[in-house]
Amino acid sequence: MNARIHHSRRRRLARDLARAGAALSAAMLVVGVASSSRGGDVAEAATNAGAVQVVVPPGSATAGDPLNAGGSATAFALTPPVGAACSGDSATGGYRVQSYMVPAAVDPATLTFGLTGPLPAGSGADFRQPLFTSAGSSWVNKTTAVNTGLLIGLPVLSFAWVDTGGTTFLPAGKYNLGFACTKGVASATQLDKYWNVQIVVAADANDVPSALTWTVPAADTTTTTTSTTSTTTTVAGAATTTTLARTATTTTTTVAGATTTTAAGSTTTTTGAVFAGAAAGSNGGTNIVSTGSSPTQLLVWAVLLLVFGRMAILFGRPLRVLPPKSQ
Repeated sequence: MNARIHHSRRRRLARDLARAGAALSAAMLVVGVASSSRGGDVAEAATNAGAVQVVVPPGSATAGDPLNAGGSATAFALTPPVGAACSGDSATGGYRVQSYMVPAAVDPATLTFGLTGPLPAGSGADFRQPLFTSAGSSWVNKTTAVNTGLLIGLPVLSFAWVDTGGTTFLPAGKYNLGFACTKGVASATQLDKYWNVQIVVAADANDVPSALTWTVPAADTTTTTTSTTSTTTTVAGAATTTTLARTATTTTTTVAGATTTTAAGSTTTTTGAVFAGAAAGSNGGTNIVSTGSSPTQLLVWAVLLLVFGRMAILFGRPLRVLPPKSQ
């Protein structure tokens, strides 16, 4: 009798534990499904992280100095602000660094990227391409620094790759170009951050090899606005009038591709990042894994729910007492 009572208690304890496990598994499964649904519906706007500067590339006595014009064979580099980084790294976060060049009418915040650059790729009036190195290689799907997500291995660029296509392939006009951080496959939520600058392309029959030249538009004139508010207070019967003046000054400087607003009395300074050199980056071409809630986790919780549920049912059944065998 005591053995039967002890066994019954053990079954009740096992049943209660199985029920608790089933309840926990069900709750986690619901949370996982809800998180997956929200991740697919909510799109966060990409961050304009600042302007890149067109500079003289490494290997020259004037490396790092601003470069405001050139021909198709002119080598140049783009340097983002110091500390430019994706929101995560490539090794653990799945982030990649892209380059792009699109007409000025195209907002970089709307870009999506595939394995070969911004989508859809095009030329002429529909020009949409990655940037190309001075050796003629497209700069796409690069990795970040480990842990920090910093942009590294930035390339030396040129327009020599256009070659005989000239302004038929790359029409004269103003363009947005720069670097972008992406995560996952092309989607409304793929773009993380971007750094932009504008250049103007013009046809030049004397240029070799691509018959085109480019310039960086001059910064807009700095505009300073000063407003003064005065308050006059007169006390009855007194000969004294007190005037209090308040002056607010706002200075706005617009650079091609970026706008900086400085409040009264403060100073904002942007310094270009140190050029890392093309050898530091890793080549792309690897398919980018899509992100979001893991289906494996959902499957695990679903299996656990089935297991614990089955155990709760089995241990919840009453014991059947078999009659003694007849002699």
